[in-house]
Amino acid sequence: MPFVTEYNTSLVFKKLIGEIPDDIRNWEPYRKSIYFLNRLDKTNLLYFKKFCENPIDNIDSIYKAIEVVDKKVFVYEGSKPSYHKYENCDRLSSNFVNYRIPTQIKEKGEEEIEKYRNWFKENESSFTDRPDVYQMRLQAKFGIIEGIQKVDYKNSGNVYKENLTLEEIQARIDSLLHNAAQFFKRNEKRQEVIKRFQTATFLAFKEEEIENNTTEYSDGELKNILKLYYYLFIEPTIHYLKEFFKTIYNADIEINERIFEALNFKKCGYCYSDKYEKESNRLAYKRQKLVEKFGEFEFPIEPTKFHFTDIIETNKRIAFIYCRVYRLISDEYKEDKGGKYKQFKIEYINHKNRFIYQVTKIYESDIPEIELFRKYITKIIQDKETKVAEFTTYAFEI
Repeated sequence: MPFVTEYNTSLVFKKLIGEIPDDIRNWEPYRKSIYFLNRLDKTNLLYFKKFCENPIDNIDSIYKAIEVVDKKVFVYEGSKPSYHKYENCDRLSSNFVNYRIPTQIKEKGEEEIEKYRNWFKENESSFTDRPDVYQMRLQAKFGIIEGIQKVDYKNSGNVYKENLTLEEIQARIDSLLHNAAQFFKRNEKRQEVIKRFQTATFLAFKEEEIENNTTEYSDGELKNILKLYYYLFIEPTIHYLKEFFKTIYNADIEINERIFEALNFKKCGYCYSDKYEKESNRLAYKRQKLVEKFGEFEFPIEPTKFHFTDIIETNKRIAFIYCRVYRLISDEYKEDKGGKYKQFKIEYINHKNRFIYQVTKIYESDIPEIELFRKYITKIIQDKETKVAEFTTYAFEI
């Protein structure tokens, strides 16, 4: 089964050909009403359901191939996205690094852009290792002194594939719907926002201010609430509804290589090569770093797995899971024997397939590396008698 980043997965499942049905608001994708799905969400789900019914035959009538557009902005641009043979391929988890083409080069047209691209690729190592030498070569070759700007986009993460039963998927969807209802009920001031914007959370991701904001929140506060609502409830519900359809129609259905090729993806030249070793050093290196920091424990990637180990000569036990950090509770530092820390809110899935929200500590040294709505390794220390647990999250991602 091929693997792609979460970002490239979203590209595939948003390329709809079909029209939005007039009565789509009345269509219920699940056994319970889901009020926060808008017309586009439901249309995507409807076409995904069709895709699951017969993926090969329906692919051409449902999805458009990804259109590759070269905007002549970056050195590396205009290539097809990749799919990967192995989930542990280094390139699946690496950040996207690119370089902006200098303005003076772009002004001279496409031929000069391609000439510069080829030259830069030959001299990329000097840009990284000896920027002074690179700058001298740049001026000598093109007669410009403008420095090139490096951009480093954090990898969106690959989607961990679970083998869930229909009952487990339904339990997760039900948990999300229950939590969304509780989120609405807990704060009267916030209720106005949810009633008005629950099907328009996309506004939170636009740079311009939200028009006609008659709520009691500033534009920034309003966008933060909508982002929280989207990431905690809307995005995962849509994900598990797709898993729901996949499981109903065929437990083994996945996007295979033929489908990726039809959607204009290309094979990763690294992990599909004959020289690639499936046992990637990256995973071994990651485990080594975790063992060096925490000791010989289990570090499961899959949610719902809790491998507790008793702490000798105490009534406590310890386990590690991956949790999503989604909100800073307070900007004030607290302090304990481990150092200064701040408290954040995290989300994880427990052994009953319910979404749980907890408070965690993140120490000062880790905070700069933490990005909201991403998953990081979290240590749980639990009292075996009272079951009270303390959570501490560190800047180690899946």
